[in-house]
Amino acid sequence: MDTWENGGALNQALTGIDPAKSPYEWFYQAQVGNPNVHWEMATKMDIAAEFALFGGLISGTADYFTEKRTDILLQGDRRAVPSYYGTTAPTANLGEVETSGYEIELRWNKVLNPDWRLWGNAVYTHANSEVIEADDPELLPEYQKDAGKPIDQTTAHVDYGYYNTWDELYGSTAHDEKDDARLPGNYMILDYDADGIISSFDQVPYGFTGVPENTVNTQIGVDYKGWSCFVQFYGVNNVTRYVGLQSLGGIKNTAFEEGSYWSKDNTDADVPLPRWGTLPSGYTPGTRYLYDGSYIRLKYAEVSYTFDKQPWVEKVGLTSMKVFANGNNLFLWTDMPDDRESNTGGNTAYPTQRRFNFGVRISL
Repeated sequence: MDTWENGGALNQALTGIDPAKSPYEWFYQAQVGNPNVHWEMATKMDIAAEFALFGGLISGTADYFTEKRTDILLQGDRRAVPSYYGTTAPTANLGEVETSGYEIELRWNKVLNPDWRLWGNAVYTHANSEVIEADDPELLPEYQKDAGKPIDQTTAHVDYGYYNTWDELYGSTAHDEKDDARLPGNYMILDYDADGIISSFDQVPYGFTGVPENTVNTQIGVDYKGWSCFVQFYGVNNVTRYVGLQSLGGIKNTAFEEGSYWSKDNTDADVPLPRWGTLPSGYTPGTRYLYDGSYIRLKYAEVSYTFDKQPWVEKVGLTSMKVFANGNNLFLWTDMPDDRESNTGGNTAYPTQRRFNFGVRISL
């Protein structure tokens, strides 16, 4: 819907007339409405098949799925409307995205003899997305458009080494903001559009999105008489995480373990020169805080013993009694700097907690 606001101050700026001296109440159109907006449309398809092999020893399912969403609402500030339009463009149903993928699940259950049983399952899922239409300006370079890329594609200024000397710094491409705050030990940033200056136009698609393309979940169990043991592994890959663990941060007194810092005697350091008191341009970090978010986690493990055939169990009035010990999030293999499964600025997400449990479960 259209919205109107008191435009006294705006009128004074445009006409020079003081609204306090005018006998009229001035208004201007602050937002243009669109009476034709409507719900998004989603078309989904799922094709699935079940199978069993070797007399049921191995079974599973296979799924292929797609989802196409059209008429997605785009806010006016995301539309390809020129600035001389005069105000923010109305919201409109112009977006279109598509998601597709597949999932395969395998299950096995093998009884070796009356005492032994091997069982488990494994699930692998692959999914990717693509923006089909986002009302991008026609003349915008392809790397700056949303269309043709995954939903929420990660972008970054690309770094390629350090300024190791003042000569290298002075001979490098200048930044269009805070250029005088650059120092040896900062990243050199790629002038992607080759216009002779580092700016927001040099930010390019980088890595993957924050949502993993591939996930795998596996459980393996062994039963022997009253004993039961099983473990669960969970892993992801093709995912990019932002973890902004910035030491000092200009004037902060916090520091993180990030490896070695650049110095004139250590020009092959893990991270750039720490800064204190001065902040360089926003382009300076480059890809520093973007990590390969792939990991494999020992998600769960349990050992238990069930008493159900012993004479004393029946004497105390029980059907069975299970004694168990288990744990969550026990081990992690990853290149991430810490144990967090979501993008974070360093202070807004808790690391995944490790837990241990011991207990007894009785059945009457």
